[in-house]
Amino acid sequence: MSTRAGHDPRLVAAIILVTMAMGMLDAISLLHLKIFAGYMTATVLLMAVHIATSETIVLSGFEAIGFYLLGAMTGGRLTRRDRSIRYAVGDILLRVGLLVGLTALVWAANPPGRTYITLALLAFAMGMQTSATRHAKVADMSLPAATMLLHGLAHNSPFAGGKNPGTWRRLSAICGLFVGAVIGTLVSSHSISLAIAVAGGTILSAGTLLYLREHRLLAGLDNLIVH
Repeated sequence: MSTRAGHDPRLVAAIILVTMAMGMLDAISLLHLKIFAGYMTATVLLMAVHIATSETIVLSGFEAIGFYLLGAMTGGRLTRRDRSIRYAVGDILLRVGLLVGLTALVWAANPPGRTYITLALLAFAMGMQTSATRHAKVADMSLPAATMLLHGLAHNSPFAGGKNPGTWRRLSAICGLFVGAVIGTLVSSHSISLAIAVAGGTILSAGTLLYLREHRLLAGLDNLIVH
């Protein structure tokens, strides 16, 4: 099913869920791993600040970038298989959700080097996840970040001479990112493994949504989110 704007509403809903999960994981990784596992712009900036201020530089930033690149390459291969966009994205998200769930188990098991193992797994998963959201080709949502969403709201608003298409889609994604960060912060203050597991479950839900059969309730996503 597609919409007049060319976006599959099921894909839009899935990416909003993924954006919420990214808010959780970004909050968790910043608070407890001291680096971002999925937000590479911030990771590069944090590394630059450490260098400029002569602070101790850890390998976490290089590790995050390296495993993110490996995840992106893996995701790139998966998106190039001969499948519909909906199922290709769903397949990747299911894999990412399982990998994030595995990361929660790793943290709970507390092996030697737990922080670095967790960061590697999450960065790899987020590289794959970004491949999925890019492959979905939903405007302003190729990356689960607020910058393009806020820019889209202003750039396409009536004040800028636009017709403001996709307002609810953008607002839903921004709220999802914010709420996800709040959930990640609060839950991880009690249990980091549980917080990671909640994020993994959210991504699994997004992937499962793309495999569900058509239903009249799902058809309502068209008017609720995309327009």
